[in-house]
Amino acid sequence: MLEAGFFRAASTTGTRRSPARSTTDRSWLPLLIAINLYTLGAGVLDPNAYWHFVLATSSQTLVLSLAFIVLVLCVESLLKAPHRPLGEVRCKLRERGRFMAGGLMLFILGLSAYTTYKINIPDIVPFYADPYLAGIDRFFYGRNAWRAMHEMPLQAGLIVDFFYTRVWPAVLLFGVLVGLMFIEGARLQRYAWGLFFVYAVMGTLVATLFSSVGPIFYKEFYPGTEQFTHIKPAILSNPYISNITDYADYLLDAYRHKDYMFASGISAFPSVHVAVATLSAWFLTSFGRRCAVLGWTHALIIQYGAIYSGWHYAVDGDVSLVLVSAFWIASSRFYGLPLMPTSRPRNA
Repeated sequence: MLEAGFFRAASTTGTRRSPARSTTDRSWLPLLIAINLYTLGAGVLDPNAYWHFVLATSSQTLVLSLAFIVLVLCVESLLKAPHRPLGEVRCKLRERGRFMAGGLMLFILGLSAYTTYKINIPDIVPFYADPYLAGIDRFFYGRNAWRAMHEMPLQAGLIVDFFYTRVWPAVLLFGVLVGLMFIEGARLQRYAWGLFFVYAVMGTLVATLFSSVGPIFYKEFYPGTEQFTHIKPAILSNPYISNITDYADYLLDAYRHKDYMFASGISAFPSVHVAVATLSAWFLTSFGRRCAVLGWTHALIIQYGAIYSGWHYAVDGDVSLVLVSAFWIASSRFYGLPLMPTSRPRNA
């Protein structure tokens, strides 16, 4: 079965060293320094927002993470040692417990830093790039890209809502936790650097340089233009995605009142949703063809949904897909890792 194959692959991708040693070697130092500098910068930029988001992100993430870890540990221990499952759980926690806890903490701090930077983007670089991004879409599509996406039946909104709001966060958290629990050495570092690239470089640096709001907010930030005036009525007329306007109002209120609300901040280019989905697709590809099919199907649906829902211009996701893919291919060559295993997964 696909699930069994995935966990077999995950459990055999480490180095020849013991797990405890392989997760604490000095090769992690550059990444740890980069993450700490990134989070420190957010704390200096807006300390009140940063610590507020640390608490909010922790409350949203820890319960689900702990539930997932407990469930997976129980399943793994029953499969590996059905006569002594508790002993197997204790062994796993001794080997990787501190590493898992530290990695999860860095993930939460990094997400909190990202949201802190994101809400401060318009104070650093006021929103300006939307007319240019919309122009690129019209050049390739002959019109605004969201109109082309809405030629699909209304039921497409049901798929968009399910994958964009439910599957995408689960895939992100799944990748992080599976990496912390099972993956070792260079293969884990490749994925961890990928997350840093997505959030710190693309979601923070590039997003600040190309400060933009996205089609759904175009009318509010660029008054006097006729572009995208029909996007909210089109969304409201589709019962499967009409709730998008509620979340758009939530983000707009947070922006206008400078509130530190969970998952707030407005930024369109590049699409972090598509970037994470692309990174997850490459990560799943490293486990084999079946996982690759799942990963890339998810990534394509997220790209479609990003445009369909009005959050992003088509170019936002296109650039994300290209940049993340280029980073993954380059880092794979740097670490000497294959993009997809030919037979059995290789050691890192």
